[in-house]
Amino acid sequence: MHLDRQLDSPFHVPAATGSIVKRFDTPERVLVFDHGRLEIITIGGRLLGRGSYEPGWRWSSAAGTVTRGVHRPADHVGVVLSGRARLVVEDGEMDLTPGDCFHLSTEFDSWVLGYRTVEVLYVSGVEALVTRLHRE
Repeated sequence: MHLDRQLDSPFHVPAATGSIVKRFDTPERVLVFDHGRLEIITIGGRLLGRGSYEPGWRWSSAAGTVTRGVHRPADHVGVVLSGRARLVVEDGEMDLTPGDCFHLSTEFDSWVLGYRTVEVLYVSGVEALVTRLHRE
């Protein structure tokens, strides 16, 4: 078993199972952009991401505009951990708050509301986010 930290809990997994525990404290990759960052780890063959967005952050500024045939919508699933953000999609808008789970499969815009950093755990579609956010 490979552990990035020792577990002192009743959920400790014996070494024989081949399990892995990772933390976002030591991400494998970090993308930093204006007013935000995306930390990425791989676990169980899947990418997980933690996005941290400060006041002033806006998806359309960080990811740029969609060019048909070049960019696809960043299809992804996540849960808001902290802060508050406005989400605007084709058919309306709403505020995302801690505990809200979402699946976005269409083009959208989003930005931080208020003065608190928004943190999001992405459980699916991290590759699409990296593609849109990564700038050489």
